[in-house]
Amino acid sequence: MPSHPDIGATSGVGWLLSTPRLTLTSPGGDALPVQAGAGQFTALAEAAESALRQSPAGTAVVGALPFDEAAPAHLWLTRMEHHRHSPAERAAFVGSLSYAEAVPDGHEPNAWHSAWLTTPKPEPQPSAYRAAVRAVLAEIEAGTISKAVLARSLYAPLNAVGNAADQRALVPALITALARRETAARLFAVTLPTTGLHGPPPMLLGATPETLLRRTGDLLTLRPLAGTAARHQDPVVDHARAMALLRSGKDQAEHRHVVDDLGRRLRPWCQSLDIPARPRLHATGRLWHLTTPIHARLRHPAPSALTLACALHPTPAVCGTPTPAAAALIRTLEAVPRRYFSGLVGWMDKTGDGHWVISLRCGELDADGLRLHAGAGIVRASRPESELAETEAKFATMLAALEDARRSTRRARPTAAAALAARRTGGIR
Repeated sequence: MPSHPDIGATSGVGWLLSTPRLTLTSPGGDALPVQAGAGQFTALAEAAESALRQSPAGTAVVGALPFDEAAPAHLWLTRMEHHRHSPAERAAFVGSLSYAEAVPDGHEPNAWHSAWLTTPKPEPQPSAYRAAVRAVLAEIEAGTISKAVLARSLYAPLNAVGNAADQRALVPALITALARRETAARLFAVTLPTTGLHGPPPMLLGATPETLLRRTGDLLTLRPLAGTAARHQDPVVDHARAMALLRSGKDQAEHRHVVDDLGRRLRPWCQSLDIPARPRLHATGRLWHLTTPIHARLRHPAPSALTLACALHPTPAVCGTPTPAAAALIRTLEAVPRRYFSGLVGWMDKTGDGHWVISLRCGELDADGLRLHAGAGIVRASRPESELAETEAKFATMLAALEDARRSTRRARPTAAAALAARRTGGIR
């Protein structure tokens, strides 16, 4: 397996998943046949396991799953390329890569100002979102559901003068900005199936704080998040907000829905399961979250990472509970289909090991513009204005990265030679 592919290869990076010290990439591969609709996720896990059994050593499945089975998953067989780096070097490295539909040589990554996105427009308007929250609260009061995660979106069209090169130049600029701002996040970028639009295929990219699961042999770890508070630049205020989140009955209840549901679904697969009684704090660049680290030892034979991911997805952290009723309500109330927002991005190898993250703090970019999504968990104690404010705080991650990219100066993209020189000095190994 190549560990240091040439930066700027003409195929480009079609899939990327990056932790602070390791970036995994794939240029593409043989797509697994999928059919959207009920049963897609189970069939997909079976197809992936079968394809890997028949593949040579070093093969993996990578890609993205949508929020629900109404949209097609996009997974392919490939050989992942491993790039090791320090946390301080990650931003420069991911920004130096050429992504699928690569920017032509000589086109500077920030020379897309003429194609800059116009002002993002809310979908729906804030008043309509507050009304939708009230509709969810009515269902909770009626006993139909206990929790639903309600999302809204922002859409920023590209100016008409933009072209494919301008669009693709956005990708490394945004990934770089996200890496600099969200130093602990899992960065991801996935080229998606074409939707029939002109220009290059869509790309999903973002910086998620949440790992659904990681399987290593018979060991399984999960890091569910639920319960959110905006951070503050003043350390005293920031600490007070964190402590208030830990004490919040509303946020504790929202988080407990997630943890209890995951425990119920996991127990049949596990010989041991460790779920702490109370959550702890998880910090991102702009938000505090409640998180509960879950550790399990799987029964033999251990189910694959993708089988487990498909069995758990979507969790109450992104959908609600009971899942079928919450999902039906989401389809009725949300103005725009989520597609791959709050879906999964990840990989699985021939042994069944893998890592799957939830696609949050992200956007979907196509030749016409960029759409961002953000959601909030609605429980009995929720208030419409507070839930709207939570989505605004979550949008801020991508909006700040966009602003960073827009303000960045016109400078040459890091070259392959520069990256190789960094490797020789121990920067990228």
